[in-house]
Amino acid sequence: MSQDKIALYEFMPYGAPELLEAAKRHMSRALGVSIAGLAVLLVLLFGVSYYLAHQPHETSNFVVPYRELAAPPPLTDAPPPPKVAVTAPVAPPAAAVPVPVPDAEAPQEQKIASQSELSNAPSTGTEATGDNIVVAPPSEDELPKFGEYVYVEELPEAVTRVPPQYPDIAREAGVDGTVQVQALVGKDGHVKDVRVMKSIPMLDAAATSAVKQWVFKPALSNNKPVAVWVAVPVKFSLH
Repeated sequence: MSQDKIALYEFMPYGAPELLEAAKRHMSRALGVSIAGLAVLLVLLFGVSYYLAHQPHETSNFVVPYRELAAPPPLTDAPPPPKVAVTAPVAPPAAAVPVPVPDAEAPQEQKIASQSELSNAPSTGTEATGDNIVVAPPSEDELPKFGEYVYVEELPEAVTRVPPQYPDIAREAGVDGTVQVQALVGKDGHVKDVRVMKSIPMLDAAATSAVKQWVFKPALSNNKPVAVWVAVPVKFSLH
C-alpha cells in the first residue's frame, strides 16, 4: 500500500458520521413533535372542562297553586286535653298489733296411734277414744284394686311355675313372643286375678290360663302376708 493511502485512512473519522448526524436530527425532530402534541392535548382538556363548567343546568321546579293548599285547622276548635285525675294521698300502713289468744281457744293436741296399736285394734273403721284416733287396718278379705299401690317389704316369689300350652294355631302360624301379664297374688300365695298388659292375641288365653295355676310365696309387709299385684312375663318360643 502506498504512503498516500495510509495517510488518508489515518485522517478519516471512525464509524459512520453520516448516520450519527442523521440520528441527532431525527431525535430532535421527534422530541419537538411530542412536546407540541402534549401541549395541544392539554389545551383541549382545559377547553372542554371550561366549556362543561359554564353550561347552564336544567332544574325542575314544581309550583303548587294557592287554591290547592288546605287551610290549617283552627286552634280554637281543638278539643281540650283530658284531665288527669289526682289521687288523694294515702296514709302509710300502720304496723299490726299482735293480739294474744286465750289458751282455751287453742285446738287440743291429738295423739296418733302407733303401728302396733293399729294392728291390735279389735274394731273396724275409724274410732275416736278420748284423745286417741285409731285407724283400723284393712279387712283380711279385702284385695287391692288393679293399679293400687301396696307397700311391701318382700315381693312375691314364684314357687310353682306351670308352663303354658302352646296353641296349635299359633304354632302353625309361626307366632311367638312374650305376653306380659299382671297377677294378683293373695295372702295364701295363689293367683286371684290376671290382667294382660302386653298382648299377643293368639297367645293371651294360654298365658293367663298358665299364670292362674302358679303358686307364689306371698308378699310380706310388717312380717305379715299381704295381697299385691306383680308383673309376670310368659314367654312362647318355637325353637
